[in-house]
Amino acid sequence: MDVLAEAKKEMARQLSSLLNVRENIILGNIEYPPREVGDLSLPLPSVTRNFNLEVNYSGKLIRSMKRDGIFINAELNEGELFTQLFSNFTDDFGLVKVDQPRRIVVEHTSANPIHPLHIGHLRNVVIGDSLSRLLKSRGHQVNVRFYVNDGGRQVALLIYGLHKLGYPEPPPNIKKDLWLGTIYAMTNIILEIRNLSKELESTEEGYKEKIEKRDELVAIAEELREKDEKIFDLLAEEIRKDEDPEAEISKLIKSYEGGDEKVKAIVRKYVNYALEGFMESLSKLHVSFDNFDYESDLLWSGKVKDILYSAFESRAKINYKGTWALDLDDFLDDEAREQVGIPKDLEIPPLVLTRSDGTSLYTVRDIAYTLYKFSSFKADKVINVIAEQQLVPQMQLRATLYILGFPEIAKNLVHYSYGMVSLQGMKMSGRRGQYVSLDEIYEKVSSVVKTKVKEKGGVLENIDEIVNAAIRYALLSVSANKPVSFNISRVTNFEENSGPYLQYTYARAYNILAKLEGKPKLENANLSDIVEDKRKILISIAKFPEVFSSSADNLQPEAIIVYLRKLADLFNSWYDRERVLQEKDDGNRTTRIFLVKGVETVIRNGLDVLGIISLTKM
Repeated sequence: MDVLAEAKKEMARQLSSLLNVRENIILGNIEYPPREVGDLSLPLPSVTRNFNLEVNYSGKLIRSMKRDGIFINAELNEGELFTQLFSNFTDDFGLVKVDQPRRIVVEHTSANPIHPLHIGHLRNVVIGDSLSRLLKSRGHQVNVRFYVNDGGRQVALLIYGLHKLGYPEPPPNIKKDLWLGTIYAMTNIILEIRNLSKELESTEEGYKEKIEKRDELVAIAEELREKDEKIFDLLAEEIRKDEDPEAEISKLIKSYEGGDEKVKAIVRKYVNYALEGFMESLSKLHVSFDNFDYESDLLWSGKVKDILYSAFESRAKINYKGTWALDLDDFLDDEAREQVGIPKDLEIPPLVLTRSDGTSLYTVRDIAYTLYKFSSFKADKVINVIAEQQLVPQMQLRATLYILGFPEIAKNLVHYSYGMVSLQGMKMSGRRGQYVSLDEIYEKVSSVVKTKVKEKGGVLENIDEIVNAAIRYALLSVSANKPVSFNISRVTNFEENSGPYLQYTYARAYNILAKLEGKPKLENANLSDIVEDKRKILISIAKFPEVFSSSADNLQPEAIIVYLRKLADLFNSWYDRERVLQEKDDGNRTTRIFLVKGVETVIRNGLDVLGIISLTKM
């Protein structure tokens, strides 16, 4: 039961007849006042122009309700709130199921299988997994997918390098994705230096800048060579023998996209090695997927060709810079823009359909993949968790779907955009082998956590769950549209504003209850003891169903983080000053035990929907 919702309904019922305004309108405008003027508040301008009202009401969950200027403020009856809340308090309290469940696809991570997952992917991973958990807890049917980008130049470049090495197997002592990432970076840097050297031979334009850039590339190459001199030297020697490496890479792309069986077997083997490495890393964060969708399967199935055929038949087709494209601006009116979430005044670039050699581009493939995600799961909605840099391509995707005759799919395709994650003083480039991998981040956080746990005389067996909590909290506590600066010292703070802090608070509440002898009886509670911080804790517990529902419906996991932190602060501040089990008065002790049970349940459920394990020992 959502007792706070019942209190709001009581307030709305009384004001509806007084203001001659429908209950649901009043209900939708009730707020929590920003200062100590009451527990609930209705700003009169939001529902009426009649501000001169006499309001003097006292009911069941509402103790009093009065007008204060342009506000009607209500004070809750904490005794009735406490009684109703805990008379039917269950272990799944707050996890309110939606009335009409939907079928929802969440696609996240979808990293290129050419090097390890790094800190740039980490926020995508955590956001995508947490959104999936939130939506499942809300009662939706959720399908979690990973799009494997195994077509295109990047994978072909990796395979080209592996070809020059004779298609070796990964060494048993090196993580597969890390090994592949090193070969990819080595191959790329050798080709970059080669191409730049040829430019220097053929023209003097920008000579100084090119020399400086080559010197920079050579320095990076030397760093890569130090990782494995034998592999680097063999790659350099074999690539040097090729008259036109780019032609060889293009040939690989065409062979793979064309379905050449020999090339297919080779590419799939190494791509799957990369995915093995990904899942080894992601398992530490309890992340899993329902489906892995290969880009190449879309190409071989003919679905991409079908999209191209439809695009070529479209009235929006234009010749753009020597190739074919779709004009999205002139064929999308203001109403359509609003429906698919594109600003009216924003100029959308044409969607280029093919390269000059006739091969399709990734946005065209995304159209085919989007249709596949909707159809294969019979989805009502698809959520793509993709960085903010892809804002325009995602708009192009929705616009194209609308123009090609899929308006409902375009409307129900959500781009969940997020800002980037940075480590101070670190620039990343996967193609140059410069990144901080997810595994490295995990180990760095783990090292700090171990030190702190040892210092506090804590339990080392739960280190992995504390690390998971620290990482998830740090990346979820900031609104998705804001960038995150990852500070290891801050994310492992046991004292405040961190995942470990919430786990510590939960353990504290849990262990109070674990020492109980017998089951407390609600009728023995002293309702007059619900004052000051205890009253705030009670109201905060009662807010959880609303916070959870809103967080899931609005795709805002950070709202749960903020709520849990405030509740933990309240609980710890109160518990440091008042006793629970040691309280001599039976009525007061009973009241406090129920409040502790409320905090324990809410923190456990709140952490669970974010993918964080509640610990009983730390």
